[in-house]
Amino acid sequence: MRIAITFPDEIAKKVCRLPDKDAFVTQAVAAALAHAPEVSKDGSSRWARLVERIEQSPQTLGEYREAFDRDRKEFRESFRFGHDDPG
Repeated sequence: MRIAITFPDEIAKKVCRLPDKDAFVTQAVAAALAHAPEVSKDGSSRWARLVERIEQSPQTLGEYREAFDRDRKEFRESFRFGHDDPG
């Protein structure tokens, strides 16, 4: 497949001077894509898909609910915020 990509003049001139510019650009793009965020066929990132999955099927804490509530209360009570009553 062939696609047209626009480069700044300085970079385009350097690429055009290479003996095998197609191979160079292919390798450079492949290396960059290896470190790019994963994108699905519909264009959404893996984080967007995670948010969508959580919104569609939220999980409950189940048997951990009581421990979570207790820890949350203990954590909150260990801090004083500006809007808290003095005491």
